Amino acid sequence: MKKLIIAVVQNEDADAVVDALLEEDFRATRLASTGGFLRRGNTTLMIGADEEQIDQVLGLIQQHAHAGQPVTVQGQSSKPAAATVFVLDLEEYQRL
Repeated sequence: MKKLIIAVVQNEDADAVVDALLEEDFRATRLASTGGFLRRGNTTLMIGADEEQIDQVLGLIQQHAHAGQPVTVQGQSSKPAAATVFVLDLEEYQRL
């Protein structure tokens, strides 16, 4: 079954993640996005893959996306996630 992987990564990591995906012949559509803690800029990647490729794609994202520095707001410290990833089933996937 085909899958759609939606990965939200920090802008600083986006080039490294996309380069790693391209080296392994994965294609990614890159979208600028904003949200999360302190509404910092992010990059959302949409990646089409076969079900058996999911672990490889997730490994590449994990390897090349790095958590940000802890930020303190109103006395509470929070460390941003390296990436937020969604894996969805696809009925169809085409490159035209």
